[in-house]
Amino acid sequence: MTEEDSENPRAYTEITEVTPGKCSSWMEKRTCNRVPLKRSNVDKFKSILRNDQFRTTHQGFALDSHGCLIDGQHRAAAIIETGVTVTAQVTYNLSPDTFAAIDGGRVRAAGDFVAQITEMRQSNANVYAAALKIIANRAAGLHWMRWSSGRLTAEHVQDLVPRWPVDEGRIVRLVSKGKQCHSSATGLIVARTIITEVWPESIADLFFDGIGETSREFVGRDPRSLYTNTMINVNRGVVSRDSVQQSAQAIKAFNALVSGESIGTLKKMKAAGVKIIKDRRTGKEIQQEYPPDRYPEVIQPAINISDKWLGSDDTRSIG
Repeated sequence: MTEEDSENPRAYTEITEVTPGKCSSWMEKRTCNRVPLKRSNVDKFKSILRNDQFRTTHQGFALDSHGCLIDGQHRAAAIIETGVTVTAQVTYNLSPDTFAAIDGGRVRAAGDFVAQITEMRQSNANVYAAALKIIANRAAGLHWMRWSSGRLTAEHVQDLVPRWPVDEGRIVRLVSKGKQCHSSATGLIVARTIITEVWPESIADLFFDGIGETSREFVGRDPRSLYTNTMINVNRGVVSRDSVQQSAQAIKAFNALVSGESIGTLKKMKAAGVKIIKDRRTGKEIQQEYPPDRYPEVIQPAINISDKWLGSDDTRSIG
């Protein structure tokens, strides 16, 4: 065997006995595959095994060149739990990149691939993946009304996670803030990402750490309290999934915070539409199209941020 062959072993497939012990060994090594088991799928295979309905087909098990199980985890779990040995097709020495292509457009969603790449908990990965889709569409120059459209493939996720990294601890905090405000955690992640393209994270955190239950400390028309109360009142006690709209409202509130401006309300942006007006000359009703509201731009940093809401602490200066 050449040195090249030892570094990149040839993939091969064999039909062999797959025992519960072998499956246990594979499952212990599936650190590369962070997609969580779906209990319904495991139970389906358990039923097949117990009824002696398992058949040897082209679908079986696949391991990468490091011995990590990248396909067949539900079958393996069912074999472990039932103690049944089967004859199945097993493929060895696949490239680790193969994981991204397995069931990529059918079973696994973007959140599954984010979980695999980042090792986040699945629930946090799902929120992050939803935010990445919106942020990527925005960067592609799509109209803001279309930011939440489309589907992320595994290849897209591999490119987007390094481009817009978000620490899992930050995601957990924003999920908590979203629940306190009845707002979308995805929208908060999107807003924070857009804001930190212009402002330091420490300044962005003055807003995001101050919404939710923390906003009770503020008096008057502090934008953090206004955002919190608006979300609670508008969404009527239910966490809203209107992520793009709520990211825009968060940016408006942030702009007011750092500039020291007062805002009475945080209205939702209107989509394009048609309204009926009367022609002054003829009195006839005519249809008039109107454009959608623009997504807000983040206010540019000044030398010092306003002390109207934040106080005059010198540590809040920006050099």
